[in-house]
Amino acid sequence: MIGLQEMQRRLEKPDNEHAQKQVMEMLDHGYYDYDEVNIFGTGMGFGGTRNSTRQTPIKQADYAELKESIKNIPLREFLARSGTTGIAGAAYLVPTKIHQIMFDSAVLADITNDISITIIPADQIPGTTHKVDIAIDDSYVPKPFLSGGQIPTETIATTQATLDFSESFGVNFRITNDLIEDNQFDLIEMHIRNAGREMGEYAANLAAYVMITSTDGDGTLNTEAAGADVTTFTDVMNARDANIQDGYISDTFLGSHHLIFDEIAKDTTYTQDADEWRTELIKTGFAPFLGLKPILSEITTLSHSTGLASATAYEDLNSFVFAKDYALLTGRKRWLRMEKYSDPVRDLVGAVVSSRQDSVTVYNDSICKITET
Repeated sequence: MIGLQEMQRRLEKPDNEHAQKQVMEMLDHGYYDYDEVNIFGTGMGFGGTRNSTRQTPIKQADYAELKESIKNIPLREFLARSGTTGIAGAAYLVPTKIHQIMFDSAVLADITNDISITIIPADQIPGTTHKVDIAIDDSYVPKPFLSGGQIPTETIATTQATLDFSESFGVNFRITNDLIEDNQFDLIEMHIRNAGREMGEYAANLAAYVMITSTDGDGTLNTEAAGADVTTFTDVMNARDANIQDGYISDTFLGSHHLIFDEIAKDTTYTQDADEWRTELIKTGFAPFLGLKPILSEITTLSHSTGLASATAYEDLNSFVFAKDYALLTGRKRWLRMEKYSDPVRDLVGAVVSSRQDSVTVYNDSICKITET
């Protein structure tokens, strides 16, 4: 690990200084977007358009040490030493540290990547909307042919789903002037960490909520009606079988921790291999079951009856059984961008972290929604 002075020296080397200057230029515009420009030179280019010239990565040896050091040095070191009495010019390191805090915290709460086929990055999304072509299931059918004969041709039928990024979402840091004036750097870091967690949870909820209706792509959503405030092994088996009948082998279960620990784990009507699974669940807190990887979260789509926070919590829960490689596609623009931000310390009071995200279902019949009555 290296210190702040050594970080600055590395970034001012001729091979690395271009990335540093681009970050400072972006801050002059009043925001910080890691995916556009960053001190590591891995951004898609200043301006955020598809045709922007990509940054030039800094030297690999410098990248590794800078990455490790930024992660391990506390925020108070960056804030305390970035002013006029600290290391001159080191202020551009502060947004990098803030993004690292938010990103790490968001990852812990964000299950979007775990339930999506992929997350399309901003540099592959040129506008406010992005159309996705989806091949209609069974539109490509192999045909037999004799040796030397003409191979039959097939025209693939497609449908389209549209990712729409017209709406943004964000959260204030909730940092006051008092915290900054009193050098309460650890409390400032706590607020930033909470902002990242909230963004991760919100993004996960946006993605999972699309699966409630599953109307974007090809096919029809499968459904399974569970009992009164209880989901059983049999419900999950039925959901898995519904997808199988449509040609999709499910590999993922999405539900709340409450549903797993309070309902499925207590199901005594299903005994085959269930005791072994419960034992593993108690030991690890996480165990695949019925050939499914469990993705667990307390987002409102799973923990409230209608998927909205205003509905009753932990009654009539939603859960999903699906084939991950065919179910949900997500796109993101300006993930964890800091708005209204130029001064690395003072502007934390008014800064907002914002993002744009949308998801579409691809093959709806690769998903089965389990709904309690």
